[in-house]
Parts: sequence; structure tokens; C-alpha cells
Amino acid sequence: MSLRTVLIILFVCLFAPSCVEHLITIRVFPDGRYLMDFVSRGDSTDVFNEDFPHPFGDPWVTNIETEITDDEKTWVMNTSGLLYGPTAFSSGHSSLVEVAHPIDVRFEKGFFGTHYFVSQFFKGREVFRKYPKFGNSMSSIDNDTTEWISEALYYIGSTAVYDLQKDSTTMINSLLADRMENYIRGYVDRKNFTELYSIEDSSGLFVRDILNPFLDELPSTYELAFQELVDLYSKEMHITGQLRDDQFKFHIFLPGVVITTNADSISGDTLMWTFGLKEFLNDDYILHAESIIYSKKRIQIGIIILLGLVLIIAFFFIKFKR
Repeated sequence: MSLRTVLIILFVCLFAPSCVEHLITIRVFPDGRYLMDFVSRGDSTDVFNEDFPHPFGDPWVTNIETEITDDEKTWVMNTSGLLYGPTAFSSGHSSLVEVAHPIDVRFEKGFFGTHYFVSQFFKGREVFRKYPKFGNSMSSIDNDTTEWISEALYYIGSTAVYDLQKDSTTMINSLLADRMENYIRGYVDRKNFTELYSIEDSSGLFVRDILNPFLDELPSTYELAFQELVDLYSKEMHITGQLRDDQFKFHIFLPGVVITTNADSISGDTLMWTFGLKEFLNDDYILHAESIIYSKKRIQIGIIILLGLVLIIAFFFIKFKR
């Protein structure tokens, strides 16, 4: 995706946001397996985009339907699968682009019963660390929605330079790397919004503008590697922008009695969370719950043992007193 396309989409998203509702239901069975069900509901362009893709492949089954009310068409995508143990939902646990949301469901057998643990992790997008002005624009429509562009482009370009310093095939002199970083800052500061917005990055203009003064000093592999990283960080920002008005609802069903949880509410045997990008815009957001199925037989045995110990202690106490 070109840098110009990212700017256009993000600018439009901030002024004309759309909303998608994601309902995720997790039902944990006594044997530790769990059925996970994803339902995304909204406009087709939002349901099928890249910001929160449904899992696919074995063991997932997907069904797509449409609902028409008052001449409005709503798309509903449903994906479900029977799982066991930790699941990552993506090829990379630390992907910059995808929303990393691994889940861990496990159980432990104790003397008085079986404990069940659920932990659903949403990796923070670290927006305020990377481009704070973009974070402010995402948080409130009252903020200036153009100031973030220069800041974001500086982050994308300078981070690409920093990352290439870690690879021996693209590593350059540290002084040269500092000069490039300073040039990137000056470049984005000199450009006004209209110029940045109209960059035709399909031809690599942004990358060429940044690298052109240094081409004679750079390795032959540098330009292509730099372009790939610019595309990666641009896509990361694009995904974050698309998540702005998505709403997530988690419903978790656990066997036995709930011991501890940070759920927003509990209705009967259903633990419920409702949140949006705000909760993981910068920091990680973790949903957790723990329950237990008590073993009546073992509890009875425990009571008998306890009573036996009390009687023994009482016997020796009376004997000693006499």
C-alpha cells in the first residue's frame, strides 16, 4: 500500500468514521477444550478489511450472510472453531501490522477441584510512543487532524533507518545514519499538508526524496529494504486508523464457579467485556477470568480428615492435661 493511499484513508477515516461490531464468544468445556466464535457485523468494506481479520484454515469454519433493513445492507461474517490450549491467530506473535490478540485457556486439577483459566491478550498499538499527535486525533475529533502527518512520516522514515542498522547487509556508518535521520525531520517539516497528502508514493517518491542525497554512500540493497520497511510501518498505521470505531464484545462461559475476573459485568454464567481501540491504543489490554469445579467427594474426604485431626489433637490435649 502506497504512503499516499495511507494518508488518504486515514484522513477520510478521521472525518467519516464507520463502525463494525465484533462479538467474540468463548465457551470453555470441562475437558479444557473451548469453542470460539467470531461474529463481525457492519458495512462490507469494514467487515472484510484487514484491521481485525477472522482466523482461517483448520479448524475454522466461516459463514457469510447479509441482512437488509430499511434499504440498508449489513454484512455478517461468522467464524467458529474448536480449540485446545494457547492460540495466536496470526503467523507472527509480534506482528506490527495485525492486531495481536492471542488467547490462552488452560485447566489445573487440584485436591478440592479443577481450576480453569482464560487470558485474552490485546497487544497495545503504542500509538502515543510512536506518533502522539496521531493518537490525539484518534482520541478526539476536536484535535487538528493534519498535524500528525509530518510526525507520522518522520517516525516511519527514521524507524526504517534504525531497523536497517540491525542488519549487516544494510548497516551504514552511524554518522551517516544520523545525517539521514536529520534530513528526514527537515524534509517532513518543510512539506505542508497538501504536498505530503499528494505524494505519489506508487513510484516511490517519498523514498527517493529521502535517499537521493545519500545514494552514493549507501549499499546497493538499501533502497529496496528501506522501501519495504516504509510500506510495513505505513500499513501498521493504516490498520490502527481503521480500528478507530470498531467495537469489541467478549462473552466468556466458564465451567463451575467464577473465582476472579476483570469482566465489565456478569449476567448469570456469562462474563462480558465491551471495549474499543481506546483500551489498547497505547498499552496492552488483557481480559482474564478464573473458575473452579469443586469435587464433592474430595471435599467430603477433606472434611473427614480435618475432623480426624481435630479429634486426635483433642485426645492428646485432654491426655496431656490429665
